Amino acid sequence: MKKILLYILFFTIASQGLCQSTNISTFFLSNKEKADHLYLKKAYRNALEIYLRMAEKNNSDVYSKQQIGECYLWLNDPISAEFWYTSLCKDPDINPSLKLRLAQILCMNRKYTEALTILKSIEGKKTDSVKVKSQIKFIENIDYYLRDSLLYTLGNVESINSAHSDFGVAYYKGNKIVFSSTRDFDLFIKHKTLSAPTEQESLTNLFVTEQNIAAGFSPVKLFKSEDLKTSFHDGPIVFYDNYSKAAFTRTNFIKNRGVEDANESVNLKLYLAEVGSMGSLKNIKPFPHNNDGYSVGHASFNQRGDKIYFSSTHPMGFGGSDIYFSILQNGEWMEPVNLGSGVNTTGDELYPHLENDSTLFFTSNGHGGFGGMDIYISHYKRERFTSAHNLGYSVNSSHDDFALVTDSTGRVGFFSSNRPGGIGDDDIYLLIILKYFMQGQTREQANNSVIVPGTKILIKDDQGFLIDSTTSDEQGNFHIDLPYEKDMTITAQKEGYEILADIGFSTKGLQFGIDSLLIPMWKHALFAKGRIFSNETQSILPGATVIRKDLTTNKADTLVVSNSGEYTFLVIPNHKYQIEASKEGFITNGFNLNTHELYKGELLNDIVLEEVYIEKAVPLFDLNKSAIRPEAFSSLDKIVRTLKKYSSTTLNIGAHADSRGTKEYNQRLSAKRAETVAQYFVGKGIARSRIEAQAFGEELILNRCSDGVECSEEDHSQNRRVEIKVQNKPIE
Repeated sequence: MKKILLYILFFTIASQGLCQSTNISTFFLSNKEKADHLYLKKAYRNALEIYLRMAEKNNSDVYSKQQIGECYLWLNDPISAEFWYTSLCKDPDINPSLKLRLAQILCMNRKYTEALTILKSIEGKKTDSVKVKSQIKFIENIDYYLRDSLLYTLGNVESINSAHSDFGVAYYKGNKIVFSSTRDFDLFIKHKTLSAPTEQESLTNLFVTEQNIAAGFSPVKLFKSEDLKTSFHDGPIVFYDNYSKAAFTRTNFIKNRGVEDANESVNLKLYLAEVGSMGSLKNIKPFPHNNDGYSVGHASFNQRGDKIYFSSTHPMGFGGSDIYFSILQNGEWMEPVNLGSGVNTTGDELYPHLENDSTLFFTSNGHGGFGGMDIYISHYKRERFTSAHNLGYSVNSSHDDFALVTDSTGRVGFFSSNRPGGIGDDDIYLLIILKYFMQGQTREQANNSVIVPGTKILIKDDQGFLIDSTTSDEQGNFHIDLPYEKDMTITAQKEGYEILADIGFSTKGLQFGIDSLLIPMWKHALFAKGRIFSNETQSILPGATVIRKDLTTNKADTLVVSNSGEYTFLVIPNHKYQIEASKEGFITNGFNLNTHELYKGELLNDIVLEEVYIEKAVPLFDLNKSAIRPEAFSSLDKIVRTLKKYSSTTLNIGAHADSRGTKEYNQRLSAKRAETVAQYFVGKGIARSRIEAQAFGEELILNRCSDGVECSEEDHSQNRRVEIKVQNKPIE
């Protein structure tokens, strides 16, 4: 595992021979003490030999089996590690933390079903519960993380990779990149590391190459800086402030001797430097928050260069290595601040890379993942970083994937991996990101605590054509991948629900990232209801047609009322409608409806249809009087002429009263008015058989002036009326 984790790998000088399993200082130690000493020094190959002998002598030795498994993991052999941990975990009383470790190893070997069974068996037991839950959640949703190989284009950069470990790319002047490698460049004295899987690995140094679009990459050269050519690990490096400054990671040493901490480990330190015109580093100074007792390294900077992000094994962190930041104020780097639980875990968080001050890529083995190290993304929003999101396949695999950096677009970059098919232990891969991630949830608009599962999410382009769709799961969650450089509309559908306003979204100019979206679904709870009546008889009108026109969307719906005469339409909040009723022999009538800020309830509106007529007059009457007022005679005589002209027509008279007085009195009064008008027409030569007269009393008030309501005399007078119509309708 060439992650150069935040404790340095043990090394020796080849001219002295590889470190032996025993020397004078360990001659009188037991095998366990010798093996543990080598393990602490990261000499895993040598420690493994002794642990294997210990296990051979005592097959029930739990400690030696565990250490054998750990050595195999450090030497990038998870299959052998699985064998030893499986034998350990056959004991039903084994420590749950060892079962957790086995589950992690099974994930590295892509045995996710077996890993899930183990994880669920230890859920709630005394172990790292957060890590257990996050890994369970990841495996249960692994189909999402494996969803699409077209999210990315990636390829092994064969022209710059070697048979060794190549990782940790940094963008440099122009089209150059600088990266770390354990390839052998020493001519005479060979600097080797015992922590590597093979004896051929050298110590880490920095190399440079130039990318040419047409010709690929130039030959790899040593990044020439005498200050970096040491007998210790140098790198990775990062450049900032327009490439005029750099920060690089190096073994903590004094006078060519590694400085050990209390656990006999040599840690890493971070160094800041100025970059000369020819690329050499000068004025190298240690980062002021380095410490001999823990590691600090893997730097990244914001665009202004006054905020540094780095990894550290500070003992006050969440565990392992965490990511911190420090701000430059008045020429001094302030006390580091932990990025918090959204990013950091009890595992290791490494290789932070901040792009455009808003997007943080980092490497971790503490969040749910495929196995080994995975690459994650977090966004800076509302003065904090959001919860980490796994980048999924094919950036991540069941092997170690780490150290992602991108260019300023956030869509093109490099990362490293020790996945099968590479040239060396760790290889550098070129990455092109093709999709923008969208995740979200569907909930009720009126109550955000209520999820709306099974909602179909549709993505349409600016021409209205469907780009993609998905359906929210049982928890209302959904994920969808959006193409770049598109203006889109996001809408949603579910029976019984409505999205009140489509959501516009554009990926034009966006760098790679993940957006979160809450889609509020309005539950159908607002209805326009009513009945259709005849104006003449006040009876319901079955068979009437009712049309609901949505003036906001220019859509219409039609229904024919049943014998109940009732209509019911769903209406959408914040829309304008026109509702009209029609029936043969009647004049179409309706009303306009505005549902502005109305979200639930029944909007009751009866519709009265008036029968078709040839001529109409509505004379008004004085209070408590049934005599026809003189000003009405001219309109009545006009109706007489029409009746005489069209001998087949009939006359319909409907008489009314205002609400003052008792109902019985008003009924009698309206009957007198009806008869008075009928007799007027009879007196003008119209046969009584052609006349139908009805009295309605105070039943059909035209306005609000019902019983007990204070109204002006003018308003009351509108109800003291007789409606007279000439119709082509036989009298029944």
